[in-house]
Amino acid sequence: AKYGAEPGFQTMNLPLLLDTLEECGIDNPIVCSNINKIGFRMCGGVEAYERALREKKFRPIAMSVFASGAIAPREALEYVCSLKEIESIVFGASTREHIQHTKELIESLRR
Repeated sequence: AKYGAEPGFQTMNLPLLLDTLEECGIDNPIVCSNINKIGFRMCGGVEAYERALREKKFRPIAMSVFASGAIAPREALEYVCSLKEIESIVFGASTREHIQHTKELIESLRR
């Protein structure tokens, strides 16, 4: 409370973590989790994650959106940006140009 900071959680099993946090009385948590079109490192699968996004109250941050390179950038971001509940996206990039291109692509898809 002194610094106004909030805890964040990171998981590869979003549905189970959300159920557990709810049981512990933690409301509207910040949760960073793999969220991608092919279910890469998403325990429970894509459908369970999409259901959690629709039905649970939390602040989702998507990571591994490119599934470690298994999904082309535009295709990966079209999927993630279609999930309106996602508040933030974490991505890796090797150059300043990649960062700028990915940022611009996300912004164009979120309109």
